[in-house]
Amino acid sequence: MFSLIRFSFMFEPHLVIDLLKPQPGAHVLDLATHHGDTAIALADAGCVVTAIDSSEKAIQKCNEVLQQKNITNVTALVMDAENLSFGENKFDGATCRMATHHFDDVPRALQQVASVLKENAPLIIGDSISPDNRALGDFLMKIGRLRDSTFKTLYTVDDWKNLLNKNGLKLVDYKLTKDTRDATRWLEHSPLSDEQKQRIHEAFVESPQEAKDYLQAKIVDGKIVEFTDDKILIKAVRL
Repeated sequence: MFSLIRFSFMFEPHLVIDLLKPQPGAHVLDLATHHGDTAIALADAGCVVTAIDSSEKAIQKCNEVLQQKNITNVTALVMDAENLSFGENKFDGATCRMATHHFDDVPRALQQVASVLKENAPLIIGDSISPDNRALGDFLMKIGRLRDSTFKTLYTVDDWKNLLNKNGLKLVDYKLTKDTRDATRWLEHSPLSDEQKQRIHEAFVESPQEAKDYLQAKIVDGKIVEFTDDKILIKAVRL
C-alpha cells in the first residue's frame, strides 16, 4: 500500500536523504543539482556523489561552492537528465529536489534514471504537485510559467504513480505536505520586471474563488502576499 503522511517541511536536503537512507560510500546521482545543496548534504552523509545539471552556469557555481567547502566526494557535470551518459546499473540511489517541473521530458528522464540505477536502488523526488482538479492545476501551471519561462508542468499523485510504473520504477512511498509561501519574497527571488510581477498579481486577483480558496491566497491592495500549495516527496525503486 502507498502511505500518505501529512507533515510540514520545506524540502530541505536532509529530508530527501532521510528518505533515501544511503549507506556510507553509496554512489548517488543528484539530478538537476543547481548549486549543489542536495549533493553537498549527500556528501556530508558519506556518499560519493555525481551531481548533474543542464545549466553550465549552475555547474560552474556548484564547483565553486565545492572548492570553497573543500568537498572532494562530489563530481559536478553539465548533463541533461533526459540524456544520461553513464553505464547501466551504476548508482546505488538517485535524488531530484524541486526540479522535475522544469524537465522537457519527464518520462524519458525517468527511463534514463532507471537504466543507471542498480536493481531495487531508490530514487527520491521532491516537487510541487497538481491537485486532482485539473482547472486548479492549470491555474498553478499558469502562475509557474508567468514567474519562470522554464516551468513546464505539474503532475497529480496518480500521474506520478503511472509515470513511474511505465518507466521502469515502482512507487513504494510518498509524503504530502502544504507549503505556505511569502509571495513577496517568492517574486523578489525571480528575475522578473515590475510589469511581469504585476501580471502575476493580476492573475491571482482575477482567479476564480475556488483557486483562491484552494491556495489560501491572501491578497492585499491588489497584490498576492501569501499562498499555500502542495508538495510531494516520492520514494521509488528500480524494478
